[in-house]
Amino acid sequence: MKLLRKVKSIEVKRCFVISDLVKQKDLPKAKKVILWLPEEMLDLIIKGTLIKRFKTYNKMQWYTGIVETNEVGVWKKAGGLPLAWTRGSLQETAHFVEQILQKNPKKLSKRSRTAIPGILKNSLSIIQKEKYLFPIILPGGTMGRKGLKKMKGDIDDGCMRAIALAVSGNKTVKAYIGKINKK
Repeated sequence: MKLLRKVKSIEVKRCFVISDLVKQKDLPKAKKVILWLPEEMLDLIIKGTLIKRFKTYNKMQWYTGIVETNEVGVWKKAGGLPLAWTRGSLQETAHFVEQILQKNPKKLSKRSRTAIPGILKNSLSIIQKEKYLFPIILPGGTMGRKGLKKMKGDIDDGCMRAIALAVSGNKTVKAYIGKINKK
């Protein structure tokens, strides 16, 4: 992991909420709706998804940075993928997904069968340019991977985007990276 620049937690919270809203609205509309919200409102939205996420996001010092696909892992069964595919690194998960996409994509769950090819076809060029679509990485063992191989980092949000990037051949991914705040 390479940390590039310290960022305020509100930027990460905006990223989480905007990237979720993009599933329903296009990016400019999602940004227009979310960017004016105060951090307290973003906290309420995040708390509504998972209280542990809300608490964890507020404990972190945040950075933009670059992670290698072999040093971070995705959520257990991310996007309905088989557990065996999500046990290791993002790179390993992408390898399984790439193989099945070439052979029989119908074997994927509906979410991963639509999200990953959709990103590969329509969004690949923007998801590493737009900071509000970066994956959000937490320290390994923090969330979403209990019982799986411990990695340097766990992708808390943006697993489908990160898998699509890795399937397309990316060995690194721009992301928001959380480090435990040592205040």
